[in-house]
Amino acid sequence: MFAGEAYNVEQGVTNELFPNERDTTKGCRFNATPEDATNLAPESTSGSPASDFSSDTVNFAAFMRLSAAPAPAPPTAQTIRGQKMFASAGCAACHVPTQTTQGGTAFQPYSDFALHAMGDLADGILQGNAGPDEFRTAPLWGIGQRLFFLHDGRTSDLGQAIEAHSSKGSEANPAVDNFNGLSASDQQAILAFLRAL
Repeated sequence: MFAGEAYNVEQGVTNELFPNERDTTKGCRFNATPEDATNLAPESTSGSPASDFSSDTVNFAAFMRLSAAPAPAPPTAQTIRGQKMFASAGCAACHVPTQTTQGGTAFQPYSDFALHAMGDLADGILQGNAGPDEFRTAPLWGIGQRLFFLHDGRTSDLGQAIEAHSSKGSEANPAVDNFNGLSASDQQAILAFLRAL
């Protein structure tokens, strides 16, 4: 479902799960059939028959399921302190460090995967149960390997990304206020911790 919606909303590729175009431009011509579909007669072989017959969306979903979680950097004194400051500032209320699967496997996404009102970060998009100012908490694992932050990549500065969480109506206001109340060295420790994830 996520892969199909991402293909449709983010890439503009209709598929078997989301066959309708999202373009609202008047006079835009829509395809009558999905642009990505199950390959009943594959044109080429990759050595994986299941993949050859699957749609790109299904292959993308399998790729996501089979990808390993990002490996964090080895802890240092600063990142250990930063992890404690991250929790004490209240960031871990939404960016929950550890989750457990139904099968009992623990993993560290740093997310509660819940919807939260984020005030001025609003993108105005209604998607599923999410209102125009609501977002699912983004997992922070692998954030140290990213170049751009927030849902729209508006900043390459982690400090600015944290500050952007604060605005009228944002559930993150108390955590950002707590972060801003920390010493510069404690703030740097949190940033070092995040870069190590």
